[in-house]
Amino acid sequence: MKSILIVGAGLGQVPAIIEAKKMGLKTICIDRDPEAPGMSIADVSYDVDIIDGVGALEIAKKHEVSGVMTLQSDLPVPTVGYINDHLGLQGVSLEVANICSNKVEARNRLREKKCSQPDYKIVKNQSEAEVAADQIGYPCVIKAPDSSGSRGIVKVLKKFEVKEAFIEAERYARGEQILIEEYIDGLEFGAQTFSMNGECKLVLLHNDTLSKPPYMIPIGHSMPFRYLSDDERKQAVLDIKKAVESLGIKNGPANVDLILDKNTNRVKIIEIGARIGATCLPELITYHTGIDWIHEAIKSCISEKVELAVKKEMPVAAIIVEAPQDGVFKRYQLGDVEINKSLLELEVTAKEGDQVSKLRKGTDRIGKVLATGSDVLEAEQNAISIRDQIKIEVL
Repeated sequence: MKSILIVGAGLGQVPAIIEAKKMGLKTICIDRDPEAPGMSIADVSYDVDIIDGVGALEIAKKHEVSGVMTLQSDLPVPTVGYINDHLGLQGVSLEVANICSNKVEARNRLREKKCSQPDYKIVKNQSEAEVAADQIGYPCVIKAPDSSGSRGIVKVLKKFEVKEAFIEAERYARGEQILIEEYIDGLEFGAQTFSMNGECKLVLLHNDTLSKPPYMIPIGHSMPFRYLSDDERKQAVLDIKKAVESLGIKNGPANVDLILDKNTNRVKIIEIGARIGATCLPELITYHTGIDWIHEAIKSCISEKVELAVKKEMPVAAIIVEAPQDGVFKRYQLGDVEINKSLLELEVTAKEGDQVSKLRKGTDRIGKVLATGSDVLEAEQNAISIRDQIKIEVL
């Protein structure tokens, strides 16, 4: 029996644990939280921090794993790279993992390779941030370069907002550097890619729904992509492939955030993660294309042949469920939601007694809705309509 190490045991990792077990793999999981939901699902679990590369490597050696992976979060990616390098496994290297997990490093590499991206400056304190924001111009975006889950990312409209935005970014930054970026006015969307042997083989574009400023958090996605002319789409795919390959992603999935600059009609690369995207993206791809994205990602990391043939183009949309206020989750009610024919999946993950928050970062979500429709617009409307019928009680 082959073994796979999954770095993390939060809700975002559970689908990989379940799928790997279906594939007949022995699943080993690590997380510093012994109560994380994936810990009891995996065949073997260890209370080891997802950023502890040395500790994770010892476990990987002990179980002679054939592959290592993580989903939907940038934090564990360097641990995956560290293990891959030491054990000669297929997947992201430590060098590439570190670049993709740090927005400053990624920006510098993309600039070196002449990829299309926003203007940016790197600062270390509030005074430098104010000068950099003035130079770049308003609005701009202030970011923690090494966080995940949309933490520490704030859009700034005026100079007086820089202080608060810098404090928010600094709160989530693990290092001393903070990123000040040009705000690109245009269409924000995303792509999921899959690479094989150093070539970006498949690019799947998707529509994005974002929360209102200042936090700019993805709250939903949908497919098929409904914008861009044929020429714009072709150019976007070329820009995405160049960026993914420039960062050194050779095998497996990547998550790409993009904006189509309305002033130039060219795509600007906002961020690339060397892992599967979050906010229901693997589920959306599976419904939309017939490609089991997690299944193929697992096959890639254990060096098995990957199948990327698109089998269908089903319209599908996802929207997250969020708490109406900060407080303690009490209950939720569905009413007639479950019998809606467009509903594909509905899940509320918060349990009675859980502390929940209004949406400020990606991990504040408390559930999800996936729906279909006659086209992608109807799918989006159905998902939101179903979400809005869920009654959430928070005390």
